[in-house]
Amino acid sequence: MSGLLSVSSWTAWAPGLPDRAAWQEWAGGLRTLESTGEPALPEIPAMLRRRADRLARMTLRAAFDVLGDRTGLPVVYVSRHGSVGRSAELLEALARGEALSPAGFAASVHNAAPGLLGIVRKDSAPYTALAAETGGVFAMLGEVMAFLSDGHAEVLAILSDEPVPGCYSSYVTEPEFPAAWAGIFRLGTGTGLTLSQAAVPTPAYSEPEVLAWTRWLAGDTVSFDCARGWQVRRV
Repeated sequence: MSGLLSVSSWTAWAPGLPDRAAWQEWAGGLRTLESTGEPALPEIPAMLRRRADRLARMTLRAAFDVLGDRTGLPVVYVSRHGSVGRSAELLEALARGEALSPAGFAASVHNAAPGLLGIVRKDSAPYTALAAETGGVFAMLGEVMAFLSDGHAEVLAILSDEPVPGCYSSYVTEPEFPAAWAGIFRLGTGTGLTLSQAAVPTPAYSEPEVLAWTRWLAGDTVSFDCARGWQVRRV
């Protein structure tokens, strides 16, 4: 997989870190994460806003902030679990013999957040929704390259996740935290990021992948191990 990627702009959202400036301070050790909170979404009508869980709200907030007035960009959305809290609620209701809510089901599917983004912005650009387990950054960049190779000038990429509900906590093997990152990619010239094969093991992040990725972008370390045998490098 070859090609030079340029991140023309990026931002992220997590409790206590509402914008890129706050994330830069966090990466420098000047701010800490908070455990609770969700973003306000005044751009969305109240009826649609009620359909959005925290994962969708974080995703939309980051996407709105980085897109501005841009339209027509294809979207690559990556989340390890998606709105698994909504799915768990539906399964629990089913176990109790209750009727399931069609709106609840629509909000639980893996592409709910990017779908809502398109609805709110009235933007019919194509999107891809992926569940990539521990290889979220690798999957995201691969799909970004595919869209750019098809002739799109820019691509919106989103990486977001939050902790699974308590009923699944015994299966958790990696750190979890609610956060969403969004960035706009284009083909680079001269300097940028490369995704290439390298002799690296499967990454074992000391923090959730979305936080590790954001920390790397905000710093100056040359490489980021994004999957077994794959590495992102600044060039």
